[in-house]
Amino acid sequence: MKSHYIIFSIIFLSIINIMKAQDEEFTTEKEKFPYLKDKYELTVDKPFDQVWESAIKSIDELNCMIASKNSRQDDDGLYKGKIESDFCIFAVGDTVWQNFKYYAVAPPFIRGGVWETGRFQYKIIIKEEDNGQTYIRVIGEVSGHETHVTDKVHFFKSNGFKETMMLERIKKNLGLPYDIKEG
Repeated sequence: MKSHYIIFSIIFLSIINIMKAQDEEFTTEKEKFPYLKDKYELTVDKPFDQVWESAIKSIDELNCMIASKNSRQDDDGLYKGKIESDFCIFAVGDTVWQNFKYYAVAPPFIRGGVWETGRFQYKIIIKEEDNGQTYIRVIGEVSGHETHVTDKVHFFKSNGFKETMMLERIKKNLGLPYDIKEG
């Protein structure tokens, strides 16, 4: 009688585990990644030059270097520009894989892989609008260097957390209400 109970319990627990795995499989990308959006953008009631300086300051606050920045006036006299950070290291060594799972949608699993670095690059596009407002768009990319199997840098999709936090940091530096959840 006890053996029937044990067998029944094993079968029951197996069924529950299969159902739980199927539920996780059908979890939407939005449920897994609450910050994930098609675009990370914001329009503010601030002049172009203030937004430009705020974006540069926001990258500097993360101890990232600016790889390039350029701005120009269009034919209507409105400014637009792009700031691109260098690759900002956010994890080194044993913590890289765990950080990838926190910041990326589908980091590449490499059997036997040893990740040396995890890094992020920001591209911030800023455009002055004719109504006096300024448009900001943040584009981000996660990458990392795997040294043991491929010895290559791999690039993959960000889950939006770092882009969202960059927009919040820019708002903070502009003196606007913000909600930064990152240190």
